[in-house]
Amino acid sequence: MPHARRALLLALPSLVACTTGGPGGLSRGGGEATLPRLAALAAHDPIPGEPDAVLRWTSLPRNATGLRVVVHYHGFAGPEGLRLASRLHGSGLVLGAAPPTVAMMIRGRPVRRPQGALGAFDWPATATPGGLEAVVTEALAAFGPGLPPVTRLVLTAHSGGGGGLQAALAGSAARIDEAHFHDALYGDPSPALRWLTARHAAEARGAPPTALVAIAAQANQGAARRLAGGLARQGLAGPTRRVLITAAPHNDIPRLFGPTLLADAAAPLPGTVPA
Repeated sequence: MPHARRALLLALPSLVACTTGGPGGLSRGGGEATLPRLAALAAHDPIPGEPDAVLRWTSLPRNATGLRVVVHYHGFAGPEGLRLASRLHGSGLVLGAAPPTVAMMIRGRPVRRPQGALGAFDWPATATPGGLEAVVTEALAAFGPGLPPVTRLVLTAHSGGGGGLQAALAGSAARIDEAHFHDALYGDPSPALRWLTARHAAEARGAPPTALVAIAAQANQGAARRLAGGLARQGLAGPTRRVLITAAPHNDIPRLFGPTLLADAAAPLPGTVPA
């Protein structure tokens, strides 16, 4: 990526201004598509038969003043394999008519189990400065020139994808505005807490508001409760900064709560209780 282009990606308040791509790009009227390969995800070891990303988007009018981008980190794969495109239905990436939004599920790098079956994934490409920006820019280039500037970046994750989300919060230089964990917190939640602490300080200097919502299944409350404790101790808890517990099944959590959170991070979530 040219140096000038990379510098643009790091600028605020606009995260990405997509000015590349040919005239035969994806339709601006809303839809879904797969991107077989993204150069920015080359470190993720291609999986035969699997695309690098799956996209879903709303209408993208040329006179729009801003664009929201949502990046989703998928969970583990079972014996049937990853099947990235089929995961879109349960990902929670359900988009309303506004704001103009491009949502993308990006494929992780497989971490092989001893027996060779696909299981866990990591996302090294988005865990370093410039990596997340490069993935977003390349994916948006599929629409051709003239997209509005990206003014809000939302990261969401389900299950084992939470590790990729936390790594992006810790290592990316992009201005990430929201993080939604759908039963995706395991181990140490401090990367999410450090990110929110830094963004809270930036808000005091006029940066856009931030949201952090973590929903945990009843069987996976440990890390979520530690995050809730950290929010309380630092005075960061609030309507858009909350940790919730649900009795919903693990695989249903993104589908049940993701669309509501994308519409409004402060919206009530029936079927959950505060951690």
